[in-house]
This record gives sequence, C-alpha cells and structure tokens, in this order.
Amino acid sequence: MNTRNGRTLRGACAAAAGLLVLAAAPAAVRAQGVDDLYEVTVKMEMAGMPMSMPAMTQRRCVKKGSGDGDIVPRQDNCKVTDAKRTGNRLTFAMACTGRDAMTGTGDFTYAGDGYAGTIRMQGKMEGMDVAMTQSVTGRRVGGCTAP
Repeated sequence: MNTRNGRTLRGACAAAAGLLVLAAAPAAVRAQGVDDLYEVTVKMEMAGMPMSMPAMTQRRCVKKGSGDGDIVPRQDNCKVTDAKRTGNRLTFAMACTGRDAMTGTGDFTYAGDGYAGTIRMQGKMEGMDVAMTQSVTGRRVGGCTAP
C-alpha cells in the first residue's frame, strides 16, 4: 500500500470506528427505574491495514424502552434494513448510502447486564474497496437520564 493511500485509508478507518462508538447501545433495557448507562467498546479491524486501530470506549445513556433496531450502531446515512431478536441473540442487516456507501450484517448476544457481538461491513471508503470487522462489547454501569 503506498503512503498516500495508507493515510487516506487510516483516516477513513478512524471515521468508521467513531460511528460505532457514538451509536452503540444494548437492546435489553430495564423495565423499571431510570434509563441505563452503558460503557461501550468498539475494536475495528480492516484487511490490508498494516496496524490495527486502538479500541474506542464511550459511555452512553440508553432511553428506557428502546427497540432492537434502535441499538444498532450507525451513522445518520445508514439504515437498519432488518433486525431480528431470538432469545438473547440479535441479528441485523444495514445499508449506508452516500459517498462511502457500505453494507453489512451484525450479530449480538446479550447476557446479564451486557452484550457482545460483531459487525461486518463492506463497501468503499475514499474510492477504495474495504472490508472491516468491528467487535462490540457493552456493559451496564449504572443509571442516567437520557436527553
């Protein structure tokens, strides 16, 4: 990979990783009490990258009563096209439009006050074909008040 394409791809990767941390949240929300505060960590890997991106962690307040489709990490230009929950497992498909159009699938498993899963995306970033895998983990760390 030449230096220019390497820098461009690393910048695009950082942007993609940011979208996940900003939106990640669990489907299992408590029926009583305040909204839930979750600590969400996203680790992204991309084929062809000489080094891996560091994991990103953020805390997020999740409004009580959120639906399964609402928890899927995505940017504003992305839409969940299918979300199915069976027992403690959530699977979904996603499509992102615009300049860096991508499609992907995800699979999360919930246990107790946390969840873990994987999102696989493929498409174009900065005009280059990319495939990435994001490992997502989250755990409830307390209560909060959602805006």
